[in-house]
Amino acid sequence: MKTSTKTQSNTRIPIITILGHVDHGKTTILDKIRNANVQLKEVGGITQKISAFTIEHEHFGDSKNFSKLTFIDTPGHEAFDLMRKRGGDIADIVLLIVAADDGLKPQTLESIEIIKASRAKPIVVVNKVDLPNLDIEKIKRELANNEILVEGMGGDIPLVQVSGKTGKGIPELLDTIALLIDVEGIRNPDELPDRSTGRAFVLESVKDNSKGNVSTVIATGGELKVGDWLVYGLKGETYIEKLKGFMSETGEKIDSLKAGYGGKIIGVSNLLELGAVVLSSETNDKQLAKNIVTKDEEIRTEVEAEEETPDAWFAEMFGGEEEVDEPVQKLNIIVKSSSEGSLQAILKSLEKVDVDGFSVNVIDSGVGDVWMRDVEMARVTKSIILAFEVQVDNLAAAEARSSKILIRQYDIIYKLVDEVNDVLTAMSTPKETEEDLGDAEIKEIFVLSDGKKVLGGRVSNGLIKRGEKCYVVRGDDIVAEGRIVSLKHGKEDIKETQKGNDFGAIIEPTSANAEVGDKLFCFKIVK
Repeated sequence: MKTSTKTQSNTRIPIITILGHVDHGKTTILDKIRNANVQLKEVGGITQKISAFTIEHEHFGDSKNFSKLTFIDTPGHEAFDLMRKRGGDIADIVLLIVAADDGLKPQTLESIEIIKASRAKPIVVVNKVDLPNLDIEKIKRELANNEILVEGMGGDIPLVQVSGKTGKGIPELLDTIALLIDVEGIRNPDELPDRSTGRAFVLESVKDNSKGNVSTVIATGGELKVGDWLVYGLKGETYIEKLKGFMSETGEKIDSLKAGYGGKIIGVSNLLELGAVVLSSETNDKQLAKNIVTKDEEIRTEVEAEEETPDAWFAEMFGGEEEVDEPVQKLNIIVKSSSEGSLQAILKSLEKVDVDGFSVNVIDSGVGDVWMRDVEMARVTKSIILAFEVQVDNLAAAEARSSKILIRQYDIIYKLVDEVNDVLTAMSTPKETEEDLGDAEIKEIFVLSDGKKVLGGRVSNGLIKRGEKCYVVRGDDIVAEGRIVSLKHGKEDIKETQKGNDFGAIIEPTSANAEVGDKLFCFKIVK
């Protein structure tokens, strides 16, 4: 590990973000660090919201410059890449979690890209080392191939082996975090505008039935205190209101958030936007409010410019007004979610769902339970309602039943997206499909006096039926097709014939190309 002569400052406690692929054990490791059991509380054992908590640990005692650390837990599914970025952007250290038995996965690679673009110092944490027959060296090579050079592989990035299940290696991980902080230092707290007392970054926002609007934040400068004025921007407007309260990740009431601490702001009139910066002030300062909104818009413009892909640029420059051969057909939906972060993740995932020209049209979306207003909008717009981790009001549910409005409730985002994909697949299924009835081998061909061909055959499988359609197939090629207009057994007219029976069939419009040895496939059209 490289050394540094930076002067250590403890005006802000360090912030550590944990990134990695789903099911690689991020939350399990944090559970061991803070002696919690969050993993079992998460639906399906999958983190679906960003959380932030501060710990004081024996491994950060008097011998260390820091006795406290703030951890940010981020979801690992691909739908949450924006949430992971929010955590990575403000961290001093990033823990990249890689499962020893699984190696680098898609979300691991996305996390690596976040690390590369971040100022945070990385530590690779190889989890599940309690499992047998592991190849840690292979993981190191995979990391090197993605420009993450760990110690011993030509780089200075620490690699720690742990077991989130047994706790093995957790003390060594905490020591490594402490050593990296000692050597590298941490970034200075955010500089505060004049007349501001604190600054925080919004990680997540939810509507709680009992507490109202609740926003998870990290204080990045100064100190936000109950009773101060909270200054924030929302959709181009400025807002100033009293800070009514804070609480920790465990639900305890706290009076303030100092730089580096994570917690939740409660009692705000509006749902704070994800990724937004909020300020605190001891005075009701409207000029300060105007400045923060202007600055916030500048930051958002920069981020949007950075995230614009070459494909998006070409589409904008050269898209023109080309005519589309087939119009895109839409499934109208209304999305309600328990949090702003989950809502954005759902909408981002649904944008990618496209099945043979069928895609999703989001009529409306928001945070909170499903109410009568949502059902009324669904009826007018012929939409279905997707409810993620929220309740459905009793009156709204009754109205939905009477109006035949479909409301689907979910607690795992993957299931929501998969079910929407299934619906689009069903919508894209052709209105008419072919249902196989049977097949036969053509044994003889007779030509009648009027020139029509009679195909003499024996049924190999299923049945051959008069009035249904058929193909005459030679090898992989269809040489004739039509409808069976006449079917006989000897001289007797029959409606159908089963496996093993001989028959004579006339096909219209023509079977002129048929030859002995060809196959006859009979099918019916199902709508």
